[in-house]
Amino acid sequence: MNEHHRNFSNLTRPLTKFEVEIHDMLVHNDTAALEPEDLNAAGTLSRSCWAVVDMLCRAGGVDLPTEPDWDAILADVNKALIKP
Repeated sequence: MNEHHRNFSNLTRPLTKFEVEIHDMLVHNDTAALEPEDLNAAGTLSRSCWAVVDMLCRAGGVDLPTEPDWDAILADVNKALIKP
């Protein structure tokens, strides 16, 4: 049996930071809009998080709805952050 080295503990810090950054972006009025590079990265991270949840749910026999359009959601959120 081939054993894969799993180092999940090292992944928790950046994912937690992503969660905190998204939370701060949504709840604080003084948050600046994301630059295009960060907006793309947020979309990539959102899709990756969804993929992990989807894999685990499928393995557990839990059906999820269709994956949301993360780029559209993030674009709308980001647009709301643009200061006039």
